[in-house]
Amino acid sequence: MGIDALHSPTAVAGLIFTAFVFAAFFVRNKQLESHARKNGFAPPARYRALDPFMGLDYVVKLFGDISVMQRNRLQYGKTFMIKPIISGPSIVTAEPDNIQRVFSSVDGEYSVFWRRDPFQPFTGRGILTEDGDGWRLPRKLYRPSFAKTNIANFDFYSKMVDDLMEKIPGEGKTVDLHPLLMGSFMNNALHFGLGYDTMNPHPDAPLSRDMFNSIWADGMHGIAFRVLTGRLSFLFPMTKFKQACTKVHDFVEFHVQQAAKTTGEKNKSQVVAESLLAQTEDRTLVRNMLVQGIIGAQDTTSVLTSNTIHLLARHPALWKELRGETLKRGDDLFTFDALRSNEVIQNMLSESLRLRPVFPAIDRVAIRDTTLPTGGGADGTSPILVKAGTRVQPSFYALHRDPSIYGPNVEEFDPHRWKNIKPSQWEFMAFGGGPRNCMGREKSLVEAAYLLAKLAGKYEKLEARDDRPWTGTMAFTCANKYGCLVAFE
Repeated sequence: MGIDALHSPTAVAGLIFTAFVFAAFFVRNKQLESHARKNGFAPPARYRALDPFMGLDYVVKLFGDISVMQRNRLQYGKTFMIKPIISGPSIVTAEPDNIQRVFSSVDGEYSVFWRRDPFQPFTGRGILTEDGDGWRLPRKLYRPSFAKTNIANFDFYSKMVDDLMEKIPGEGKTVDLHPLLMGSFMNNALHFGLGYDTMNPHPDAPLSRDMFNSIWADGMHGIAFRVLTGRLSFLFPMTKFKQACTKVHDFVEFHVQQAAKTTGEKNKSQVVAESLLAQTEDRTLVRNMLVQGIIGAQDTTSVLTSNTIHLLARHPALWKELRGETLKRGDDLFTFDALRSNEVIQNMLSESLRLRPVFPAIDRVAIRDTTLPTGGGADGTSPILVKAGTRVQPSFYALHRDPSIYGPNVEEFDPHRWKNIKPSQWEFMAFGGGPRNCMGREKSLVEAAYLLAKLAGKYEKLEARDDRPWTGTMAFTCANKYGCLVAFE
């Protein structure tokens, strides 16, 4: 652009308009801050980022080792702010009152829209990425699939568990259980969602089971990378991710077509695709819901059981207790009601979810100027002004380590603590909370209990075969960086 162009009427008008916008933004911010101070609002403690422009050091540390959440809480308090120069501000909080405020909002103050760009090419728009009716409709359509009558049928699941146990070497041989669990629960998710028969797959399916697994992993890694890089993701090649999106969609759409041929038949059970097709003719919506459902169905329970077995392998007395309970109850234990109400097993799962939450943080973004009730000021008790565009990250990992709720030994794996504590729904957030809480909670807890009981009934001993500390790495869920190296005898 030449000198004359800079002095053209259009250029001058553009500069004036830009200056006006910045001035208006500056004045508005000053007015908001002045109003906030007059009404007792105060900002929270400030996180000291090494990267002052984007705050990427916080993100990298978080994705690499989730325990940084607790270290940050101890250093900065239950609520603190990350305020980079370029990217938008974030507020991290482990205050139950703040978490309630954020998770009670569906249409008004806090949104999940930030997931659309990284998730949408793979998952489409649906329950994971939308607010309002875009979230409400899929949840309504999903509800029948999670009715007790549908998730209490263990016919397929029992075969899946038997197949998994055949792959465990036993006899004291070391095995990484985590990939075995991921594979088995993918089979379970595909059967539950699509009616996919792993033993007898359709000959015309566009992908084999192993090919689908590989392509699916590419898609999930792509989502995680896009979340990590945020607005800079466009700078990186995403060829494998784009291919994964296309191939996964083709696979799911093929099985939706097969489900459409049997929709309406009597005595059909546990196939989500058929349930959805009976309620809507929107095939794109059905595909999106099934892809998103597979994410939740595979990752949640596989990571929960992997984390729990990793813990039990380091506590032989608790494994002995679990085995004793399983042998005492016998076959009567393996029903939905018996597993869900068994205190010994459910306390172990609750403690695992407390110490190593599958979802250690679920972010929301303020879509208008709003507030948080506490966490600001020098003493951390003042309300906080939250400007539109601010990301709020409830830190469940740190919340679950609050001594005032869980006792002084918060870093110890102690399932017996659950005999004496009763955290509120905003103090224990293993499955989220509020209107968007996890619909698969009951299914996940019962399936995890079933698997643990089967393993404990078969194997007298469970030993850890890895001295490295559990290091939670964030993707869609949070699992151990080093897997689950154990031995059964």
